[in-house]
Amino acid sequence: MISMYGYFEIQSKIGITKHLGGLEATRELLKLCKVDDSDYVLVVGCGNGVSAIKIHRFTGCRLAGIDISPEMVERAREKEEPGVQFVVGDAEDIDFPDNTFDVVISESVTGFTDKMRSISEYHRVLKSGGYVGLNEVTWLVDPSPEMDEYCRRVMGLEAETREGWLSFLEEAGFKDIKSSVGAMNQWKQVIGDLELQRMDFFRIWGRFFHLYLHEREYRKSVHQLAGEALHIPRGFSRYFGYGLYVGRK
Repeated sequence: MISMYGYFEIQSKIGITKHLGGLEATRELLKLCKVDDSDYVLVVGCGNGVSAIKIHRFTGCRLAGIDISPEMVERAREKEEPGVQFVVGDAEDIDFPDNTFDVVISESVTGFTDKMRSISEYHRVLKSGGYVGLNEVTWLVDPSPEMDEYCRRVMGLEAETREGWLSFLEEAGFKDIKSSVGAMNQWKQVIGDLELQRMDFFRIWGRFFHLYLHEREYRKSVHQLAGEALHIPRGFSRYFGYGLYVGRK
């Protein structure tokens, strides 16, 4: 990881949450998982809560969001959305009983965990017939060693191919698995990130500038991350995409 703070620590300090494909991908996952107002949904890796709250508002579902970062959960709880609860929790060891949820959603989170352990936990907490919906970084073609090393070193990410994600879902016991994989569009991603962060925009950037100006280690970490971003391996967008994966218990 980079300096004192890594990729996720830099984001959690200011309370920013984003995922590939933005809210367009989220809406597609909700459609594939057939989420409606009768469902109890778990959002794994809820971050600052904006995506989870959007899911609640889109569908009317009852929702619980978990995140391993206490700072992120604190930011999420500030929003006080009726019908939504946020708790500190680990994707690899979910603190809910078996057969609790109708749907489990995880977007750009499971790839940063022990994938098999997390996906098995999603299966455990789902009711029979319940859906899992993943939106995760996916290699469009087999990565070069340089590309794979860059993702591991800079983001702490071990990305998977489509076949890899499908194998995890199958091994965990999911059936009726569907998937779609697409390339990233940088401009659409920027617009999607802005849409997702709109309700928290000024607070996020207020925290960023406060930390940048007053905390030396944070400033140093931001500089190092920015420097790494200038050295992204050539052809990055050709390799790097995201996949939507849906299965049923």
